[in-house]
Formats: sequence, structure tokens, C-alpha cells
Amino acid sequence: MTMTLRFLFTFLFLGGLCFAADSRVTMQTDAAKGVTTIAVDGKAVIVYKHGDDVDLPHFYPWNSPSGRNMVVDITEPFPHHRAFWVSENSVLLEGETKPFSNYSALYSGVKNPDVSKWPVAPYGNRSKHIVFENVKSTKNSLEFDETILWIAGETKIADELRHYKFTALENGEYFLDFAFKIVAAYGKLTIKSDLTHYAWPYIRMNDTFNVEKGNGVITNSEGQVGQGATDQKPALWIDYSAPTPDGKMEGLACFLHPSQAKEPITWLTRDYGCWGPHHKANQHNATFEVPKGEVLAQRVGLLIHHGDVTTGKVAERYQKYCNE
Repeated sequence: MTMTLRFLFTFLFLGGLCFAADSRVTMQTDAAKGVTTIAVDGKAVIVYKHGDDVDLPHFYPWNSPSGRNMVVDITEPFPHHRAFWVSENSVLLEGETKPFSNYSALYSGVKNPDVSKWPVAPYGNRSKHIVFENVKSTKNSLEFDETILWIAGETKIADELRHYKFTALENGEYFLDFAFKIVAAYGKLTIKSDLTHYAWPYIRMNDTFNVEKGNGVITNSEGQVGQGATDQKPALWIDYSAPTPDGKMEGLACFLHPSQAKEPITWLTRDYGCWGPHHKANQHNATFEVPKGEVLAQRVGLLIHHGDVTTGKVAERYQKYCNE
């Protein structure tokens, strides 16, 4: 085989997009099932559910460095929680009379007790995956874009544009740099956020990782610990760590990108496992507008690590994220 052919065969092609064959991070999409699997060093770490049978695209399972799933797909008493997801509870499109809610998209589905105790597709309100594109990789990373449509029936509410960059670290650790923006492509949006019941994005830990049942620990960048000390408090990052069956610790830290942390941002935290950053101060517990053609943006880093907040060197790794 000539050198030119060897070079060509070092890449895999999918839909005209190329991937380095020796990358430690790979993705595989099953379009029929509506799932995409992200693997690091040959081990699946995330399954992204984005098919037409889901109300909200979300990560489930999402694995820790030891291979344990950290999040919950659907649960009581909050079945609308979706592991790791993006949503808003009240978005009024200019010209419409009824606010759109993909936070409560589950309840807009069809009731069919023979199939599920929860409503099923089709959903009246939902976030609809449209396409992955611009996929590229290096030896240690994989990044790509995704377009999602916020839709109520046949009415297009907004576009959601995402960028993912997964980086393989060492010993099963990995990092996701996640940026997204809501584009008011179809008219002005009026968004209403309350004091406590939203995050941007949301994360929902399961009972093996949360505080209530999994002996998890919530710690923020200010050294405050637990729901009582961290909920509605400003911070640059929050770490949610829990013990493994053999007594070691591992966890998930969410970092605000420095572009988003130029002013204090408060966080939602819950001992039962739901958490994430709020909007910026002038959009938190407020009604605000996104004019047609403009965007509402967010960017966070998600570190999946060994150890607790100290032994996992979360503060130091946040600084590294800020300096990159």
C-alpha cells in the first residue's frame, strides 16, 4: 500500500465528515434508534438519546471513571428530569398566546397506560434533534455541532445550536466542553425564569451519586458544602462527588466558562440530585426578551473525575479550563 493510501485509510468517513481512526474518543450513531454513543479508549461513557420517541434529547447513561452510571433517565416524583438536558419552562414566541415549555415536554405526550405509566410520543412540545455536523477529531478529542429545533405542534419556536468537545484524560477521566445557544430565529422570545426551579443546563444525579441516598457531597468554588450552603449561592463551579462501592470517591464537576462568569451567577442544588447554574443575574427570577435574530448563550465545562473535590484537584482544573 502506498503512503498516500495509508494516509487515506487512517480516516473514517461518515456523511462526508472525517474522523481520525486512532482517536481515543469516538462516536457512533444509530439513526434508527435515535442514539449516539460516545466512547473513550474503547469504552462507552455516554449514550445520547435524541430520537423522535424522546421529549428532550439527553445523556443516559452517563458513566463515571469507574464505569458507573451517574444520572437518572426518568424518576419519581420528577419524571420530567432528563439526566443532562437543556430546557426552559416559559417561552412566549412573538405572535403566540400560549407559552412554550420543553421543561414540561413529557406531559405534552400521549397517555397510553398499556405502553408506559408516563406520556409517550408524539409530544406537543419538544426539542427535536435535526442534525450532527462539523465532526472532527484529534488523537485525544472529538468535537461536533448539533442543531435542535424547539417546536410546539407545527410551530417553530426557536433553534438550539450546540457545540460539543470531548477530551480523553487519563485513567478513565474525561472532559466535555459544552456550548449552546438559543436563537430567536422565528420571532422575539419572551422568557420567564423563576427563583428556584430551573438550571442552565440541568444535571440530575441518580441515587448512587446523590446526597440523599448515595452519600454524595456537593461542594462549590467558595468551599461551601451541601444544598443548604450552595443553593441560590454564587459560584464559579460546583462539584458533585460520591463514594464507589469500595470506598473511593469519584464525581462530576460543572465549570462556568470564563466568558459566562464575568458576573456572579447563582446555582440550583438539590440533595436529591438536581443541579446546575442559573441564568445571569439580570435574567434570573425575571422576565426578559431575546429579540428576533439574537441569542441566549451558555458554555460550561464538565469534568468527570476520580477522587473528591480536593483529591480530584477540581479547583486547579477549573483554572486550567479558564486558561485554555
